[in-house]
Amino acid sequence: MTAGKRVCHLFGGRARFGTRIDIDPIVRPDVIADAWLPPFRQDAFDVVILDPPYVSINQQMKQQLLRGAAFIAKERVIWFHTMWIANGGSDRLRLDRSWLVRVGDSCAVRCLQVFRVQPGGKRMSRPFFTRGPAIRYNRWLGGQLGLPIEKKSIA
Repeated sequence: MTAGKRVCHLFGGRARFGTRIDIDPIVRPDVIADAWLPPFRQDAFDVVILDPPYVSINQQMKQQLLRGAAFIAKERVIWFHTMWIANGGSDRLRLDRSWLVRVGDSCAVRCLQVFRVQPGGKRMSRPFFTRGPAIRYNRWLGGQLGLPIEKKSIA
């Protein structure tokens, strides 16, 4: 599914292929950046893989991650998490195929879902966060300051 494609792993500092972005420099990612606001131009990658390291994730967090991934993905977004997504979180993503994966005994199952990116109308949203780890971006989103990644774009 990813062979010969430009692949980006959001939260992917330890991934074995593609462009790996992570906020933690210790894992030596290709790009040190935050997956909540990926610093890439629209359609920069063919496939974007989301494997968030959070046990639980609320609706606002899920939608922001999916919007950012859909913005930088040209073809597909792959979601690998304990939470099943009923739809793509927006009209930008349509479920293509999916699997429920058991990774061992006495453990949470993982959901592997492949979403096809729909053409047209793609934009990176600028939400105001009310909870979750992305709340730290409100100081840029609500004021006159631009986001620290707006002026420069990678890829």
